[in-house]
Amino acid sequence: MAILLVDDDPSCMEIMCEALSEEGYTLVKAENGLQALAHLGERKDIELILLDRMMPMMDGMSLIGEIEKSQKFKDIPIIMQTAAGAEHQVIEGASAGVYYYLVKPYDYKHLLAVVRSAIGSNTGRKSAS
Repeated sequence: MAILLVDDDPSCMEIMCEALSEEGYTLVKAENGLQALAHLGERKDIELILLDRMMPMMDGMSLIGEIEKSQKFKDIPIIMQTAAGAEHQVIEGASAGVYYYLVKPYDYKHLLAVVRSAIGSNTGRKSAS
């Protein structure tokens, strides 16, 4: 099982990698939505996406739109982890179908709990923010 991490901030990526690799997850990294789409097309083992909202080339909301178009990817749970925490942004993310909307800065114990919940969920992508 692999988790696709999509974030253009190297320090955020490093911290997520450290926390999640200690839990034994296989991690696949992408710096933007275009790289994430490429990984999704190449790999069959991605079962969760941790997605930043604001990135160059293709942002998180645009990536969600592309994922929704594909039967192959649309059931992969997405946890949006972002500094974009205004009420309308959270509502937009939840309306797009993210499993959980996690606003930075957050406690990494919270991240791990949400990841475990999303992985254990058999319901696919449902808003739980």
